[in-house]
Amino acid sequence: MSGRKHKGAENIENLCPVARKRSTSKNGSIGAAAAVPPTKTTSAYEHTSSPSVLTFEALEEMGIGMLDSEESSSSALSAIALAVSTTSDENSNETTPCTNVARMAHQQARLSLNSTASTLDNTIIEVFSEDTQERTLQQSAEKLHALAQAKRTALANSECSSNSNSPSKRTRNPLATVTCNNQIEPLLPPAPQQQPPPQQQQSPLSLLPSTSKQALRQKKPTQAPTAAQGAPPPPQTLTSRLAATENFFVYRTPAMSAHISSGINYFDKLSDEILLDIFKWLPKKTLLRIATVCRRFNRCARDETLWTRLDLGLRTLRPTALEQVVKRGMPILRLAQAEIQDPAFTYEASSIDFQSRLQYLDLSLASISLSSLRTLLAHCRQLKKLSLEHAELNDEICSEIAQNSSLETLNLSMASGLNANSVGQMMESLTKLNSLNISWTDLSADAVTALVTHIPSNVIRLNVAGCRRVLFDIHVATLQKRCPQLLELDLSDCNSLTPAALTSIMKFNSLEYLSVSRCYLIPAASFIELKKMTSLTYLDIFGMLSDAAMEVLEKQMPKIGINKFIHSSVGRPTVGTRRTSIWGLRTRD
Repeated sequence: MSGRKHKGAENIENLCPVARKRSTSKNGSIGAAAAVPPTKTTSAYEHTSSPSVLTFEALEEMGIGMLDSEESSSSALSAIALAVSTTSDENSNETTPCTNVARMAHQQARLSLNSTASTLDNTIIEVFSEDTQERTLQQSAEKLHALAQAKRTALANSECSSNSNSPSKRTRNPLATVTCNNQIEPLLPPAPQQQPPPQQQQSPLSLLPSTSKQALRQKKPTQAPTAAQGAPPPPQTLTSRLAATENFFVYRTPAMSAHISSGINYFDKLSDEILLDIFKWLPKKTLLRIATVCRRFNRCARDETLWTRLDLGLRTLRPTALEQVVKRGMPILRLAQAEIQDPAFTYEASSIDFQSRLQYLDLSLASISLSSLRTLLAHCRQLKKLSLEHAELNDEICSEIAQNSSLETLNLSMASGLNANSVGQMMESLTKLNSLNISWTDLSADAVTALVTHIPSNVIRLNVAGCRRVLFDIHVATLQKRCPQLLELDLSDCNSLTPAALTSIMKFNSLEYLSVSRCYLIPAASFIELKKMTSLTYLDIFGMLSDAAMEVLEKQMPKIGINKFIHSSVGRPTVGTRRTSIWGLRTRD
C-alpha cells in the first residue's frame, strides 16, 4: 500500500508544475491522490474555470522573471501581460503558449478518470476548491503588483540620482500599456510622492481569465449604498481612464523637452548658404509657404538660385500674381495655355525699375491682355527664345520684342496684329535670330516684302506657311539671296507659287527640309527636278499628288523621305507629347 502511495505521488510530481505541488501540499490533496492507482493519476488542473494560474514559480518556469535591470523591468511586465492575454479560456480549443505541460496533464487525467470510472465508483478527488484557487490567485496578483510598484519607485529614484546624459545609466521609458482582463495600467515612471492611505490604494491587478467564473463573479453589480450611508463617488470607468490617451501624442525625453523649452532657434546658427542648400530640395509650393515663417526665411526663399525654372502651364494666375513670379528672377518660365487675370502688374510698363532674368519664355495659347503682355515683355531684355503663338500683338509689343537683341528663336505662329512696320522693325533689330515661325499670321503683301528684305542672314529655319495670295516667286528669289544657308523652309499653303519658285529653291545648297504642300500651281512633274538637290532629305507635298503618282515619285527619289511630317516644328517650344520642357529645357524640378 505504501508503494502505491509512493508511485502515485511520484507520478503527480512528474505531471504537475512546482507551483501546483506547493499548493496541493497546503490543502492536503496528496493524501487524496494516494487512493488513485499509479497508472491512473490526476492533475491539479481539475478546475474548469481557470486552465492556468500564474505564480512566481510558474513564471520562472515559463522564462518570465523580474530582472534587476532597470531597462528590463518594463519588458518583464509586458511579457506577463502577454502571457495572461494569450491564455485561452475553458470554451477555447487553442493551447496556451506557456502552459502546455499542465494542460496535457489535465487532459491525461480526464482520460484516466473516464477509463477507471467503474473502479473508483463515486470517488471524487478535488485538488483545489474554488475558494482556495481564488485565494491563491489573489495572493499572486498582490505580490506581482507590489513588486511592480517597488520597481517603479526604484526606477524613479535612479532617474533622479543619476546623470541623464550618461550612456551607462540612461534608462528607457517606453509608453507601454498593459492590458489584462479589460483593465489598463499605464507603465509610466511616476513622480515621487507619498503613499496614500490603505483604504485609498488601487485594487491589485487581477490575473484571472476574462471568461472564468471568478471574473464573472467580480463583474456582478453590487448593491449601491444609499445616500444616508455616505456613498463614495463612483469609480472611474474604462472609458474615462482611456480619455487622456485616445489621441496620438509624441513622447519626448527630458533632454529633448529641455532643448525645446529653452527657446533656442538653431536655424539662427546656420548660415544662409546652408539654408539655401536645404531649401533647394523643396517644391515651389513649399517654398512659398516657408517664406511666411519669418523674415529670414522669406529672404532666403526669394533667392534667385532657388527659382531657376517654373511651369505654370494650364494654370490660372490671379491679379498681380505674374508680378510676383517675374520678381523671382527665374530664367525659364512656361505659361502655355495659362489664364492670366488682369491686372497682372500693379504698375505700367513705363515705370519699370528692374529687369528680369527671363531667357526662355513660352506664352503659347496663353490668355493675356495687351497691357499685361507689354509690361511683361518690358521686363525682358535677355530673352533667347520666345513663343507668342496665337497671341494678340500690336506695334508697342513688337517694339518690346525688338529690344532683345540676343533673341535666337521667335515663334509668332497664328499671332494677330502684325503689319509691315512691326515686322520690319523686328527683323532689323533681331540680328542673332536663327529660327523664325511666322506662319498663318495673315500678313499683307507689304509685310511679306519687309520680311524677306530685312530678315537676318543667319536664319537657318523659316516657316512662312499660310501666306495665300501674298507670297510670290519674287519673294522666294529675294529670300534665297538673303538667307543662302537655310536648312528648313516651309512654304505650305502659299498657293501663288509657280514652278519658277522651285528654280530659286534649288539654289539652296544646304536645304534639308522643304514643304510646299497645297501649292496647287506647281505641277507634279516639277517635283522630280528636286532630286538634283544632294542635301535635300525630306519633302512634304501633302494634297498635291494621287497615290499612283506618289508611288512613281518615290521610285524616282529613293533617297528623299516624302510626306514624313504633318506639322512643322520650326520655333515651337514643345514637339509631340513633351509637355514638361521647352526647347529641350526642363521646366519642372
